[in-house]
Amino acid sequence: MFYTSLHIESDLDNIVIVENFIDSLMEDFSISENYKGILSVPLLEAVHNAIIHGNQSDKSKKVSINCQIMHKQITFSVSDEGDGFDYKYILAEALENRKTSGLSSIELLCDEMEFINQGATIIFSMQIPLQMPQEREIAVLSEKEHKQVVKKAW
Repeated sequence: MFYTSLHIESDLDNIVIVENFIDSLMEDFSISENYKGILSVPLLEAVHNAIIHGNQSDKSKKVSINCQIMHKQITFSVSDEGDGFDYKYILAEALENRKTSGLSSIELLCDEMEFINQGATIIFSMQIPLQMPQEREIAVLSEKEHKQVVKKAW
């Protein structure tokens, strides 16, 4: 199992950080470019919604992204510091009648989707072919902030 997280300020300019995060995951786990859209669209939509709707673009609030990879399943959770929203009302409406496409895109591209914390956190999973390396280079900072690369066996 692999777990990583990312925390960004609620600023749409930080979407590029999330795109780089996705690129790193794709490279680290040898995910084919054919799956880039399937991987990135739901995550970028969830982060966009968290910034705009959850945190109201308040730069003092953070968006937290967690990623767990186990077997060939990738699970993301995206949390904001807002009050949540009535996701049951939106999800009860037929896909073709929804006013926005963000949640619909996530729902269509993912195998599982759920909300917790009154809608302030969305969790979604998808099956994607990937290779789990036996060893992984991990960069760590020492107490004196000297960067060193270590290898961690799985």
